[in-house]
Amino acid sequence: MKKFFLTLAAAGALVAAIVPGPTLAQTVLAKRGWIVDGVLQQTINSKTSHNGDTFTLAEKNTFFHHNPPLDGAVIEGHLENVTPASALHKATVSIILDDVKLADGSTVPIRAKVESIKEFEPKTHHLRDTALIIGGAVAGHMAAGQHHGGLAGAAAGFALASTLKSDINVKQGTLVELKLLDNLVQSPS
Repeated sequence: MKKFFLTLAAAGALVAAIVPGPTLAQTVLAKRGWIVDGVLQQTINSKTSHNGDTFTLAEKNTFFHHNPPLDGAVIEGHLENVTPASALHKATVSIILDDVKLADGSTVPIRAKVESIKEFEPKTHHLRDTALIIGGAVAGHMAAGQHHGGLAGAAAGFALASTLKSDINVKQGTLVELKLLDNLVQSPS
């Protein structure tokens, strides 16, 4: 009889070790691969922003992307690698997404990438650059008097145009599109 109870106790311990206890269900708010749109609440500028500056995106339902569980949510993040444009260096800004503050006040971590990357690139100035090259060609032609001065002037204009860099400037109110890299999961309170 004693052997029976020891065997039963060992079997019970084995079952308890193998079968997990009750777990609380997690709520998937948005699935991996979903697109989430947010409206930028602050201006981000590579000339005036600094490493560690925070920003928020207010979740916005659009015609193509509607996420009811995220209604009223705010995506929080910060900036890293902020450098303004200089003569020989393009402007840089790294956008780091930290978490999502839900309408009920709870926060959940987010792993996503910015899909609307064009807004975070330095602006190009094709018209300005073309004008500098043509202006350089005309000035070189006039200065050298028809002896290949136009080519030298155009080269000088191109060199000047290629050294002029623009800062990154994303205005408040810009719609930013994010793609979730993981499920957005809320654990029970």
